[in-house]
Amino acid sequence: MRRFNLCTSVAMVALIGAVGFAQAPTKVATLADHVAVMKSNGQANSALNKSLGSGSFADAKTAASTLRTNFTTLRAFWTEKKNADALKIVGDGVTRLDGLDKLLAAAAPDQAAAQAAAKEFAGATCAACHKTMREGDNQSGYRFRPDVDPFKRP
Repeated sequence: MRRFNLCTSVAMVALIGAVGFAQAPTKVATLADHVAVMKSNGQANSALNKSLGSGSFADAKTAASTLRTNFTTLRAFWTEKKNADALKIVGDGVTRLDGLDKLLAAAAPDQAAAQAAAKEFAGATCAACHKTMREGDNQSGYRFRPDVDPFKRP
């Protein structure tokens, strides 16, 4: 039992450390800031799915909290840029995170339901935003579509 507790504690510290180092900026002022938020979202979403797959609901809550923080940052950014499409996607993401948080807060979380909610979150937010806002591929790289690029010069 002691070995299990020790291993669990070490794993938790490692996860918290990884999430801590992957923290995104609290304000998006540059393209680099936006890229950092997106990378943090990718890492948090991956951690969320791994945690749910292993039944580690506490770790899933931590990853969902990182996503919520990042989406709050993105909401402020897209509000400033007056992009209604992006704001709708971000708002939908926050609503889906609310539902996921509710599932994870249960005394005995339903693993299958939480995994389904995480999958819906990624499809309705990440995939939707990427489809709406960017162009490119793995070979040439991804970038904002010119008509929605928030960093273009006037």
